[in-house]
Amino acid sequence: MKTNDIVYNDWQRHKEITTEGKIKDSEGSKVHLALPKIPKQDPTLWAETVNVSEAVDFDSMFPNPAFKWKFELDSFQKHAIIKLEKGESVLITAHTSAGKTVVAEYAIALSRRHMMKTFYTSPIKALSNQKFREFRSTFEDVEIITEDVQISPKASCVIMTTEILRSMLYNGQSSVQDLEWVIFDEIHYMNDSERGVVYEEVLILLPEQVGIIMLSATVPNTLEFVSWVGMTKKRKMYVISTPKRPVPLENYLYTGQSRKSQEHKFLILGAEGTLLHKGYLDAIEAKKPKEKVHAQQKDTGKGPLGGGRRYYDHRCNKKEGNQVKNVTAIATPTPKWGPQHQKQLWIRVLDHLRSEDKLPVICFTLSRSKCDSNANLLASIDLTTAKEKDAITQFLHKCLDKLKSSDKNLPQVIQMSSLLNRGIGVHHSGILPILKEVVEMLFQDGKVKLLFATETFAMGVNMPARSVVFDDIMKHDDKGRRQLLPSEYIQMAGRAGRRGLDSTGTVLILCKDNVPELESLHKMMLGKSQKLESQFRVTYSMILNLLRGKQLRVQDMMKLSFGEVHFR
Repeated sequence: MKTNDIVYNDWQRHKEITTEGKIKDSEGSKVHLALPKIPKQDPTLWAETVNVSEAVDFDSMFPNPAFKWKFELDSFQKHAIIKLEKGESVLITAHTSAGKTVVAEYAIALSRRHMMKTFYTSPIKALSNQKFREFRSTFEDVEIITEDVQISPKASCVIMTTEILRSMLYNGQSSVQDLEWVIFDEIHYMNDSERGVVYEEVLILLPEQVGIIMLSATVPNTLEFVSWVGMTKKRKMYVISTPKRPVPLENYLYTGQSRKSQEHKFLILGAEGTLLHKGYLDAIEAKKPKEKVHAQQKDTGKGPLGGGRRYYDHRCNKKEGNQVKNVTAIATPTPKWGPQHQKQLWIRVLDHLRSEDKLPVICFTLSRSKCDSNANLLASIDLTTAKEKDAITQFLHKCLDKLKSSDKNLPQVIQMSSLLNRGIGVHHSGILPILKEVVEMLFQDGKVKLLFATETFAMGVNMPARSVVFDDIMKHDDKGRRQLLPSEYIQMAGRAGRRGLDSTGTVLILCKDNVPELESLHKMMLGKSQKLESQFRVTYSMILNLLRGKQLRVQDMMKLSFGEVHFR
């Protein structure tokens, strides 16, 4: 075990206090301790929820606002701006594409008016790049900082990843002295087991006079979290939430795998937010013809793709009034899908989406290699017009012209250029940075009609499509293979539907063989979002930075962490 793990685990063991005021030792037995009684602080002392339904006369309050938009602001946006004008710090929680960026734009404009700076932080470089392009088109003096790019002293808005801001705070750079706001986009990313600790470090180290704006997806324990931030920074925090989704979603189970069945999709969750049992049962029924073929081949010991097959019962629950009735359907285990079968499936899905005018589409494939292979299977598919091809070719030439001649001939560059000319893109961490940026810009411009992407593309990047397709709802993490969490599913599905362009967003879950269990679908689509939890851990880097800067001791950082909020 590593030294820093020993330090952290020792600290964790000593804070595992149960609700009965006892502590568990390393063997799990309870030991009575004479613990001091710590009076609970009133959560409203540091945090308050704003009632966004309360009407405000925004125009009369701010006849000369720092920034104006061409559209009418939503209620939650108006309330957030009112708090910013008062210099208050806020946490904005809303669904994807609800308009959280409006608050960030106003903060940048406000700091420009006050001749100060705003730092915009994001969890990933793709989001930083996208926000840099977006804000640069709105404000003149916007810069982006990376490990090898120096900050512009005149920029009123600087975009960076949260790790870079942490380094700046540890180094005590003078650029944070005239800082008015720090915007934390996708603050719920602090739940990440590897990088979540960065958010806690930054929030602890940030000077108390700096205003904090946190943008997040919906989370259940917002008051608990902002109470910790307020207590740490000695300032009151305000929670502004909206349950409204700007473009309602329609979630379907797609069972089509042949030309005859390519229109087979069944509504499982509509805009009203109720799981539809009829759609689920219809999807199971649609799979039965294929299962009969399996049954006929059972005697020969061969399945549809060769090899023997076993059979099992696949159960779902049918709700009738207040009664739950078991419905059993015979299903087959997952077959070994070959490249030809994958290709035919994607062609059917594309034909279906094109017939219903549901392009562009983002196909979330939770594997980098699978993103590449799926795109390469569609060599015969062309989704662009001659005019679009010319525009794509010119854009590629302009972007790739900066590369060395040897780099222009890299296999990935040649392959991606061919795909993009046909309106197909691939986006994941294995793609060259310049190619990822090209894909993002062409997708934003509507030239990429079909995008195979991993879930990082949904991390705050404001690039909605008309439809979203899930190649699979199972993913691998450091603990093994599991189903998508509600927050992960909502984050990706929320990319369907373009505000002001689409009345609804379409989400398809591909049922390649078996229809997922109803209970699993319910948990994934309607389950509670993951709570914000402390990922704090002591690392060698943290210890060295604290010793060098002499700002805080390691013990102080531990006491100020989110995990210790109930013991303060």
